[in-house]
Amino acid sequence: MDSPSLALTRHPDPPPSDPATRDRIELEWIERIRAGDERAFEALFRAYVDPLCSFAYSYTESRPVAQEIVQDLFCRLWERRDTLDVPRNVNAYLYGAVRNRAINYLRTRHVEHALHRRILRSQEAHQADRESAPAEDELNAQELAAAVERAVSEMTARCREVFTLTRDQQLSYAEVAAVLHISPKTVEIHVGRALAFLRQRLKPWLAG
Repeated sequence: MDSPSLALTRHPDPPPSDPATRDRIELEWIERIRAGDERAFEALFRAYVDPLCSFAYSYTESRPVAQEIVQDLFCRLWERRDTLDVPRNVNAYLYGAVRNRAINYLRTRHVEHALHRRILRSQEAHQADRESAPAEDELNAQELAAAVERAVSEMTARCREVFTLTRDQQLSYAEVAAVLHISPKTVEIHVGRALAFLRQRLKPWLAG
């Protein structure tokens, strides 16, 4: 069964004010989701999509990223419904999962930004020479592009697959995990290794 359609613009009815009642209802939803009940899945999604997106945004400061984190979480929940462990507290489970995904995103973006800043500094260092020596600058850019291509080709097969899917195809970690039949955490590890490998191979261009 395909995942139910997730609409991030829907607004849920107010949740029960009594925490015990809320917990009981949500645990019932989880049990029904495990049995493949799409209505229970939609009810859980509608109850949490807005607050979870706001929570993710508090980390990422990007609404599209926050929405993607929440949507990926619910897609993963549905895909793994047959083996889903019933949490003691659904609220804590969902917020904890969003927090972990947001932190993983920030860690990855920090490494990427560091690499991009170094590349930018390298480009700025040659900016003054571009007007006087455009041919040399173009050659440097070509050499850097070739160096990146060589570095990617020298990665391990799995690192190269993950790097290509996440950077070239713009797939989310959850989508890459589904394609390669590995966990999102493993995807994150391979992305980190790929970026570290690139930094090592591109030292001559990133120095300074």
